Amino acid sequence: MPATRTMIARRAGVSVATVDRVLRDDHAVRPETAERVHLALASLRDERASRGRPAKVSSFRVAFVLPQVNSRFLDHVERDIALSASFFREHRITPSFYRCDFSTQRDTAAFAAQVVDYDALVLAPLDYPWVERFIEEMSDADVPVVTVFSDLPASRRNAYVGVDNRIAGRTAGLLMGRFLGMRLGTVAVLSGSSRLHDQVERRTGFSQVLEEDFRNLRWVAESDFAEDDDGAGLAVQGLRARHADLVGVYVTGGGISGIAAALQESGDKDHLVLIGHECTAETRTQLSERAIDVILDQDVRGIVHWAGLAAINFLNDVRGALAIPTPETRIYLRENAHA
Repeated sequence: MPATRTMIARRAGVSVATVDRVLRDDHAVRPETAERVHLALASLRDERASRGRPAKVSSFRVAFVLPQVNSRFLDHVERDIALSASFFREHRITPSFYRCDFSTQRDTAAFAAQVVDYDALVLAPLDYPWVERFIEEMSDADVPVVTVFSDLPASRRNAYVGVDNRIAGRTAGLLMGRFLGMRLGTVAVLSGSSRLHDQVERRTGFSQVLEEDFRNLRWVAESDFAEDDDGAGLAVQGLRARHADLVGVYVTGGGISGIAAALQESGDKDHLVLIGHECTAETRTQLSERAIDVILDQDVRGIVHWAGLAAINFLNDVRGALAIPTPETRIYLRENAHA
């Protein structure tokens, strides 16, 4: 692995910021300090050259990292990473799996030190400033970072692999409007986490379509919705109590099965349209039983595979590394629930 700014700073006895200024040819740095930094860099390069490196790497160590949050979808992703072992072996990828509590700056910093020696990272990030800094540190250490499912577009990640979540939200908004027709009322948008960029993008796309084409519908956001079945039941009760004119519910993340079950139990499902994400055995059955109207889905395992390949393409400096296909959003209704 090339010498990082941290390694150079430690060898030269200066700060990482000073190393960065020297590498940018900042003339405000004292000449003797700049010389120490350049000598440290040269010595580190010489040490790595003397060790030698195999002409061909036998395999690449790639860390697959998911946030430590309560999410059935992320549990599904974790299973698909494990089930992709043979695919990764075929493509000379040695995967390791981690869950990190990105909600705390301290845990994120400790985790950065733990994974900096990997060849590449595949990451589903949370939207925190220190997570962006974590990605920046990996980039400074020449560790490519590929984000999956949820993106941080303003960060220095190398690529994003996943569906266009704003388009997915717009698709959900169009279907909601078409299903409701000319009915007047409120549509609730339930999101499990405001720190997952995919859910924010879906909510944005959904609201855009309602505001553009379906002025008969008013939408309200219900953030930090608990995805477990008990939380879903409480959420439904609260929605009905606050919005007597409720005609639709859109679930941007997980938890739609619990919402569907709660609506069936209360007898409210006949009065509203329910749309959400992730096609599972349970949601397929609920589609067939008319407990859910629409499920939007994505090829989870295919995205995991593409992300691993993208990571090693960056390591191999493959010119087509950025030519990553955008997966399609699949639409499931009662008629094709078991297709």
